[in-house]
Amino acid sequence: MPALQAMERARAAGGRLVDFTQRESRGIGQVCPWDLVVTIGPEPEDLDAAAWIIADEIMRARTDLDDLAYRLWRDSALAGTPLTGPDRAHVLLYAGPVFEANDTTGITGYVGEWLWYLSTRDLPPEPGRSVEILDPPSSTVTDSGPDGLVIHRVPGSELGFVFRLWEMKKFTAEKTKPSDTIRKAWQQLNTWGARYLGQISWGGRELAPDTREFVASIARQWVDAKVSGNGGVSIALDAEYIPDTAFERSHQHFTTHTHPGALQGVVVAIEDLEDFAKDVRRYVWSAL
Repeated sequence: MPALQAMERARAAGGRLVDFTQRESRGIGQVCPWDLVVTIGPEPEDLDAAAWIIADEIMRARTDLDDLAYRLWRDSALAGTPLTGPDRAHVLLYAGPVFEANDTTGITGYVGEWLWYLSTRDLPPEPGRSVEILDPPSSTVTDSGPDGLVIHRVPGSELGFVFRLWEMKKFTAEKTKPSDTIRKAWQQLNTWGARYLGQISWGGRELAPDTREFVASIARQWVDAKVSGNGGVSIALDAEYIPDTAFERSHQHFTTHTHPGALQGVVVAIEDLEDFAKDVRRYVWSAL
């Protein structure tokens, strides 16, 4: 579907990825409960709309304060007319690092992270807590740092905030099972979680004084296994591989934090994850 039609379809439904998803809680009673998020729609055009939403969100985030680059990209993509000359070179600075190589493996994983991020960002507010910090995925596909971090302001809690560090994987069903990918993600978080937190730079950010005090100590909170720190694993896969059960042995692989609520899982499913990621790239690259 051309970008303009996909954009119009997305706008008609509400313009957010969550408008094209169904979410349900699974694993109730487990040490690690999990949510199933399925990107689905009554018509095939809905997946095109979802792909456009992600492409648009990615480019909005990647261009950051460079409004000219974002407008150049978006206008070109919607018009179906590729950029040329300095305009193309300008936009390529932002789109190229992820999408220029057309690396199927890297792009699929990157889109999986955005599926998690947008599905999380636009959740309804939770009673008694508010999202203080939730950053979009990294600007690269090979970053060895944290995949996702959510900080909630929780009035009345010990430190006034809680956080959850997320590890994200894609499942390709080549020779493994979803449980194998989940296990490896938890083991990675178990081993490297503190280091991931230590890699985050906060110095240049505008933060409220109490938020700054909290984030200054999150690495130590993790090392000390404080109840303010939690872990999460998200796995993106094709809808045909949605597991009936999942995350039931997560606590055996993530052992640094054992307090109630320390573990949370998410399975993000879409009809064909790799093809969907290609559609996202197609929309991004249509301007180039």
